[in-house]
Amino acid sequence: MKIFRWRTVLYIILSFFSCQTYAVSWEHYERNPDFIPDILPNGAVTNFSDWKKVLPQLRIGPGVEIKAQKISDGVWMFDGKFYAPVVIETKEGLLVFSTGENAEEGRLFRKLIREQISKKAIIGVFYDHAHYPYGAATLLDGDKAIIVAHPDHEKIIHQSGHLVNPIIPEMLPHLDARANIHFGVNHPKKGPDAAISATTLDLGKEQAWLPPTHTLKHGEFITVGGMKIQAFHATTDTEDSLTFWIPEKKTVIDNVLWPTIPNIYTLRGDRYRPPELWIKALKDIRKLNAEIELNVGGGSKALIGADTVLEASNALIDALSFIYDQTIRLTNLGVPIYELAHHIDMPASLKKHPFVNEVYGQYEHHIPRIVESSHGWFSGRGEDIHQLPRAIFAKKFIKLVGGKEKMMAAYQEAISKGEYLWAKSIAINLYYTNQESSIYRKALADVFRKLGEYSYGTIARNFYTASALSLEGNNNFTLASVPKVEWIKDDYARAVNHLRTRINPKLAANKNGVILFDIDGTIAALHIRNSIAEFLDNPNKHYRDIDASIRVSGDYFIQYFRGEISASQLLIKASASEGASELLNMFDAFKPIPMYPKKAI
Repeated sequence: MKIFRWRTVLYIILSFFSCQTYAVSWEHYERNPDFIPDILPNGAVTNFSDWKKVLPQLRIGPGVEIKAQKISDGVWMFDGKFYAPVVIETKEGLLVFSTGENAEEGRLFRKLIREQISKKAIIGVFYDHAHYPYGAATLLDGDKAIIVAHPDHEKIIHQSGHLVNPIIPEMLPHLDARANIHFGVNHPKKGPDAAISATTLDLGKEQAWLPPTHTLKHGEFITVGGMKIQAFHATTDTEDSLTFWIPEKKTVIDNVLWPTIPNIYTLRGDRYRPPELWIKALKDIRKLNAEIELNVGGGSKALIGADTVLEASNALIDALSFIYDQTIRLTNLGVPIYELAHHIDMPASLKKHPFVNEVYGQYEHHIPRIVESSHGWFSGRGEDIHQLPRAIFAKKFIKLVGGKEKMMAAYQEAISKGEYLWAKSIAINLYYTNQESSIYRKALADVFRKLGEYSYGTIARNFYTASALSLEGNNNFTLASVPKVEWIKDDYARAVNHLRTRINPKLAANKNGVILFDIDGTIAALHIRNSIAEFLDNPNKHYRDIDASIRVSGDYFIQYFRGEISASQLLIKASASEGASELLNMFDAFKPIPMYPKKAI
């Protein structure tokens, strides 16, 4: 392994502009003796090749000072934080675009604005998308400002978890857990599995979001502090993204022109981001002929000059168009969904642009999701209609090849030859024959860690290393996270509704009854029958007879919902009628399960 030191970046970066980035094909992970991972200052072992390519274009990274950079007359952008704001000074006050991840960042940005830009009041806050508006209240600190967002912004905020806006809200515990892995929340701070700091987020911290006071649709204008601003709707990593065009400054502020290939699909499982809509948003920017482009959502430096903005816009338009169109072409030719990525290799002419890289997501993971959005998971081939359970297949397969000893020998041979994808296929079957085996768990963990070191994208690396750490006994890595306190408190009836997905059909078999919850005055109920629980938001409207009732404070209900106290402990703290215990105990207690448990679920 080679040690990559940040202070050498300026000396080596020119060589990378002349190099092409090779496609992430299966051969990269299989018998590739030429690849040597880097070691970052925090000890992280990783594939840093694409990072070296884009690093000069970023305003983030280890050692980068959090500091306001003057972009043009009256316009500043902060370095050192991935989602730091853009600030525009008007005669009447300051306009701030993006407020940060949490209350702590809002305070920090206000302090820095006062120290480095102006002591004028903030008179306008602009939410560019729903992922990073959580520092608003502390950023304003009493300033009377209008807050501008897309009309769907508030709805998306209330539906969202840890940067996840789910199609099925009841799956938030699973999706939030995957988001924690995606962003390296529980990864070590130091050592070979350490997260790459530029892509980690502080999920779960205190929030200071404020609702918008004004909304803008596509093409609409607003004037704040004498500054005329036009908004363009963009469907990107959220469906409420707004691109802001300031004609007077010839400046566009956006969450569209990322310094990397945007995630059409992300391994954390968030909503599909249709590439044709992202391309449209890029074309909207291209039409403006802006002299300055400031990307809040992707961590890049300012793009200065109309030609520079045009070149970067075209690079991403063409990269996304290539992925999208070739996926469709090959599908129409009959290539199955699980083979598509092996046939799509980004053209060398596109790879030369620093923004056409895979430092965040790897485009091989986007390709099948494009097809799935149209025809679902099924390839159309008979072999995919039904499958054996994984554990049953593993036992039959290993018996066929002559037993576990031969399989283990084959694994060791694959590892010695650098055939990591083949080694993973062998190790996963060994694991499913005996999930408790320390030997098989270590074998699988070793090959996952190696695949993570080879991966260009931080998301894939984080999931590989999280899998390895889970196999080694780190139970912080789970696929079912604890729901946020704020999310439960925001709507107790919604939380009761979500309880229906915890009904245990065996415990509820042949049971029939309505259980009513009174949580600090919020009334909701569940009707248990046929091993399901139907949500009744207005139970008295539908049913005269309530079989059991529970009156409890919000604090205790939150603890129960999060799995911090049991059903019996909740009932001790509540005012409950006869029969409440029997009905409440038909629901599973919330309990996170490790990614790789020692016993089958």
